[in-house]
Amino acid sequence: MKISNSKFVGMRSKLGWFNGCRIGPTNGSKTKCWFKFGKNGVDAEGAGIYGSQKRDDFDKDDVEQYFNYMGMLAVEGSYDKMEAMLSLNIHPVDILLMMAASEGDKPKIEELLRAGASYTVKDADGRTAIDRAPDEEIKEFIIGFSVQNA
Repeated sequence: MKISNSKFVGMRSKLGWFNGCRIGPTNGSKTKCWFKFGKNGVDAEGAGIYGSQKRDDFDKDDVEQYFNYMGMLAVEGSYDKMEAMLSLNIHPVDILLMMAASEGDKPKIEELLRAGASYTVKDADGRTAIDRAPDEEIKEFIIGFSVQNA
């Protein structure tokens, strides 16, 4: 029995069975799906995959995960700097923006700005995300993206 013709894979409608996807064996055969991403279909943002989070969707756990993911714990040797920022009553999305700016992480910067992060929030040293940016390219990216989406 071919899986691509199985009613188990399809959906039942008033018109009969509809196969949303054709699934074949993993021997190099092609897969055909009824949905599209990219230029001819829905992009990731439109599908709610990217950029769908809002400011209050971010919390302390997101800060810790990003801190670990970017290897900051390995460099810093402790969570002291992260904990110090969290203790300042700065919103987690703004802390994440400062971290992402420090790393020059454009995709994360864009995600956070779309979610409502503010690049004007200051850390304990009075530095903003722009002040933390490693070069002019990242600074211009933050300002340009913010102005474009204002």
